[in-house]
Amino acid sequence: MEITGKKLRIELFSDAVIAIVITIAALEIPIPHSTDYAGFLGSLLTFAISFFIVAGYWNNHRKLFEQIKKVTEPFVIRNTCFLFTLVLLPFFTSWSMEAADKQLPTIAYGVLLIAVNSAFSSLFKAGIPLAMEGPIKQKQLKQLYAKRERLYYGIILLVMIIGWFVPSIALLLFTGVPILSYFFRTNMEEPFRKNGRRTKNFRQIK
Repeated sequence: MEITGKKLRIELFSDAVIAIVITIAALEIPIPHSTDYAGFLGSLLTFAISFFIVAGYWNNHRKLFEQIKKVTEPFVIRNTCFLFTLVLLPFFTSWSMEAADKQLPTIAYGVLLIAVNSAFSSLFKAGIPLAMEGPIKQKQLKQLYAKRERLYYGIILLVMIIGWFVPSIALLLFTGVPILSYFFRTNMEEPFRKNGRRTKNFRQIK
């Protein structure tokens, strides 16, 4: 069932949730004291990591909503699931940073990254039919996206294996790559086409 005219409400709700996530992460930064500058810098780094990962997904989310003209009930449900996983990112980032030499937080962080990306992938694929016409073009875009997804998950699983033996290096890879990709890399850039006309490019940044 299509929900016409409701896209703006979903978009505003999503932006509000993401803004609250970043705000809560910022509030966790302690006031620096003369005896605890290391703790302050660590909290600041944790916030920076959470901020740029969340901001990267927000940017992809924004571009997706720029292309679609209507939303459906399944699309709304998938959007809610994506937001749920995204809300957990600051907590898991803080946990893994505080226990950088432990296996469990590092592995859990990798699992969460897979969950967040899977939730967004599900949302993206649900948005393809809402943004472009033609089943052949939709199928081609989904196949290309699926190939890049397999590569991404393969990399995450490899880092998780590294994390089992050297958690600190795995954590560096988990947190460093998304920040660098936000500025320098684009893992997904395919034009949506609607009614035979080229629209703006959609980019997936991981």
